[in-house]
Amino acid sequence: MSVSKVKAALVDFVKGEKDRAIVLKGDWGTGKTHLWKQVVLQSRDSFHKRNYSYVSLFGLNSLKDLKKSIYENKVYRERAHIASDESSFEENLKDISGRFAGWMRKGSSLFNDVSALGVKGIGPMVESLQFIRVTDTLICLDDFERKGSGLHDREVLGLISLLVESKNCRVVMLLNDGTLKSGDDFFSYHEKVFDYEVTFNPSIDESVKLVFGSGSFFHSTLAENVTKLEINNIRLLKKIDFFVGLIEKTLQGCNEHIIEKALLVLPLAVLAKYGGDASKVDLDFIIAHGQFRRTSLPDSDSTNEDDEAIRIEAEKTTFLQEYGFIRCSEFDLAIINLVKKGYADEDLIKKVVEEIEQEIRHNKDVALLRDAWRIYNSSFQDNESEVLLAFENAIKVGLEKFSLEDLDSVAFLYYGLGRDAEIQPVIDKFFSEVYPKHGVTDIDDIIQWPSNSYVRQSLEDFFDGLVFKGSFSEFMQAAFENPNNSYEIIKGLASKDGNDFYNYFASLNDHAFSFHARLLLKLGNTSFSNQDDALIYRDIFIKTFEALKELSETTALNKLRMSKFMSYEP
Repeated sequence: MSVSKVKAALVDFVKGEKDRAIVLKGDWGTGKTHLWKQVVLQSRDSFHKRNYSYVSLFGLNSLKDLKKSIYENKVYRERAHIASDESSFEENLKDISGRFAGWMRKGSSLFNDVSALGVKGIGPMVESLQFIRVTDTLICLDDFERKGSGLHDREVLGLISLLVESKNCRVVMLLNDGTLKSGDDFFSYHEKVFDYEVTFNPSIDESVKLVFGSGSFFHSTLAENVTKLEINNIRLLKKIDFFVGLIEKTLQGCNEHIIEKALLVLPLAVLAKYGGDASKVDLDFIIAHGQFRRTSLPDSDSTNEDDEAIRIEAEKTTFLQEYGFIRCSEFDLAIINLVKKGYADEDLIKKVVEEIEQEIRHNKDVALLRDAWRIYNSSFQDNESEVLLAFENAIKVGLEKFSLEDLDSVAFLYYGLGRDAEIQPVIDKFFSEVYPKHGVTDIDDIIQWPSNSYVRQSLEDFFDGLVFKGSFSEFMQAAFENPNNSYEIIKGLASKDGNDFYNYFASLNDHAFSFHARLLLKLGNTSFSNQDDALIYRDIFIKTFEALKELSETTALNKLRMSKFMSYEP
């Protein structure tokens, strides 16, 4: 039955003239409670009954507990959409107190009988009075399958019959289909208790609209994605909505591309973590997706298990690709960690968002370059003049926005076409006018060196040009005052010969003498993937140690002083 028809049936039940007991049943997580609360919210003012009570049977262990819960959760229909609270408790307390006082004034025989039993008899009498006051009430019983072992099916069903037939009440029970066993008492008595059953089995579109029906950009995008993932479990959808709420404020005002990336990976991650068998992939597979993997070639020695594992992995990969998830980026990982941890690392998300926005701005700035590469990659036609014209326009308009990687890729094209002389002036201009604005002053900040030889040499020349000019003492002073300019300082120190090192330490008279010496000696313990840098550091270390060793041989006192540096000799 569709959502609209089920809702219409429930509205008819709460507004109708006849008192009944009915069952609203459906699969776990399909949103029965959610739908019922919508009906209560929209129709409470026109309930046929004056009062309303919602009770979860979860953990209730006796019929006495159930009766007490029905009374304690009783509210006027106008407040049916609000959980029972202190004010409703006070209303019920006044009601029972007034009733109790009236009985005392009238000298009720029940009161006399209880009084004869002493103080212990007051409690049972109050409980009796409470249940007596449960009349003219619409009652919803939820979580029947999770009630305590001490509360038996026949007790619950018997109470429902009593409420409907003798207490001017009507009852709806929300039941998860398939959770009860065929031999349970429920099936022996339910036909005598319930007038009819309403089956709730919403489609994916209907489930999505129940949770994401606001029409906001966030919800409309989520609705599209969860539909692709075929999620119709309301609990999962509400969990997705919860996690979106954790990052919505952080993402407000961001580029739509960033929001779309977040809303693509988030429902996928929630499904993987909480969806159980409904999820086709797990979080680890999502995180590893898109990384380099060796293609599995046919192997005559492979077992059936090997072949099955390859088939399953291919299915998972296809599923993610068809969904639109190409690879797990740093931003995707931040969203996945939100789902794994249950809270948002706002600082990390903001940092990654800033990086993505910077990338988006860069892509806009070099849009002509992207267009030029699109022409280049679109065919095997003989259109060299068209391709070069596109790149000339991109360079003319956007060189100021080129990254080092952009320049290197363009140089690859020009050199490959034998047009070295045309691109070299562009490379020179880039390093003289554009690259200095990037603020890169440390050679170690270059993660991937250019592949084009002219670009690579120009980059090395750029860093060589950053070397400070001055005496050895001025370099050492700069080393203490400007720690962020370490590369330029080290290049400058490396340009000095052994005599400069010897003369500096021979004339140095400072209480921080040892610190000066160790500042240079520790360079010998630095490892580098770049061989040229390794040689520069090694050269400074050797010149420093040799200068100190030579000074130690001038006097017996200096020889003693040298002992604290001898650990560097090996």
